[in-house]
Amino acid sequence: MGSEASTEVEKLGHEAVSVKNQPWLIADSASAQVRALFAQLVRASPDNIALAPSTSYAISQAAHNIARSGRISAGLRFALPWAGDVILVLQNQMSSNVYAWQRLCRESGARLVAIPEPQEETEEEPVERRPKRQRTDSSMSAMTLSPWDEALETAIRLHAQRSRIAVVAVPHFLWTDGSGPINLHRLRSVLDEVAWGRRTVLVVDATQSLGVVPIQAESWGIDWLACSVHKWLFGPYGLSLVYVSPEWSQDAATEPIVQDEHNRLGADGDVCLPFDLERPGYSEDFQEGARKFDAGGRVNPILIPMVAGALKQVLEWHPDRIGATLAPLTAQCAEGAASLGFQVPSFHAPHFIGVGPSAEDIERELLRGEGEATSRNRSQAAERWADAAAAYLKRHSIHVSSRAGVLRVSPHLYNTSSDVQAFLDKLASFRCEPWNQHKCTSNYRTSCSANVTL
Repeated sequence: MGSEASTEVEKLGHEAVSVKNQPWLIADSASAQVRALFAQLVRASPDNIALAPSTSYAISQAAHNIARSGRISAGLRFALPWAGDVILVLQNQMSSNVYAWQRLCRESGARLVAIPEPQEETEEEPVERRPKRQRTDSSMSAMTLSPWDEALETAIRLHAQRSRIAVVAVPHFLWTDGSGPINLHRLRSVLDEVAWGRRTVLVVDATQSLGVVPIQAESWGIDWLACSVHKWLFGPYGLSLVYVSPEWSQDAATEPIVQDEHNRLGADGDVCLPFDLERPGYSEDFQEGARKFDAGGRVNPILIPMVAGALKQVLEWHPDRIGATLAPLTAQCAEGAASLGFQVPSFHAPHFIGVGPSAEDIERELLRGEGEATSRNRSQAAERWADAAAAYLKRHSIHVSSRAGVLRVSPHLYNTSSDVQAFLDKLASFRCEPWNQHKCTSNYRTSCSANVTL
């Protein structure tokens, strides 16, 4: 799901729809404004910003150009199964940033390696000793390493001993449970330290955090970054904003995955390129910078004004302040859930977190399913628990998402501490339902009459 747009962004959408009936009023200048605003947000130049219909499209475009550049190959893998180039991803990261790498590995012979989710300590600790929310401001590059940072570095150094790490494709925070962050600035330093010849390509899906947690795309050495605007940029569905580093955007050998007129030099606005009978065909020179990676077709005149308005709002509020506003609610959720015996990641985003079943909840699900306690069965038991808990909460007008065996709880700017407490109360009462009666050890039988979306 996406974050709700403001009433002002909704108003801009209605106005843009009305302009469709007066198409002569449609202006293309709004797309330049969107590039400039997004560039300000990721600390980059507007010349390095492209527009894509989705993050999966943007990542596919990155994979296409990485393959075309000759930066990935099977090497000696056919003789030595462990050799050849490697692409690293995280277990359970969003599929938009995985499918393209699966295909690239299948076609190139490179290996796709998924780094397993770090296993945190499970023994009981007093709440006051549990890690609190992490720093999420612009000084993030100096913060304590998260379990994901440690797992990534371990995997990078291990695989770099025998293989070339061609691509690392990661999120800033894992979309299922908010675990992280991944220290992207430090990650680039580690990759450069172990690189064999060509520099490892760093690809980031920032959809789950950009707008709440600052990112400095250029100075952190990110090659490709994509962010769907419907999450924490508070925009509509249907657009992903893409940062492409100068190394890629200014390379004459790179190209879009769709052949179209609108990203060609001279085809601005309603200008139509002349047909050259001697060629025959149209000019194939691209626009300068990352604009050549824009998706085909005219920029959507309904979405773009909405996105511009949403980006202005994010910049006015500033990600640091948004994160600081949401962090206490997320911390309340984490500490409350942990005190009830549920599992939460110790390092997590300031704006969302995964609440998972306790070991006892898993055992109960295994008994109900009459399955052996294998790793796969335990994962499936956690998924059943999360599905049942989310459905129960929804019946009580509390809306959270079931994701990979956890409840993803994502407070918004309109949520309050009482909303979080209502969630915790109902989650506790979920254990007191008839099928969980033997587990009911609390008096959490409260009611919640209002809709609460977290």
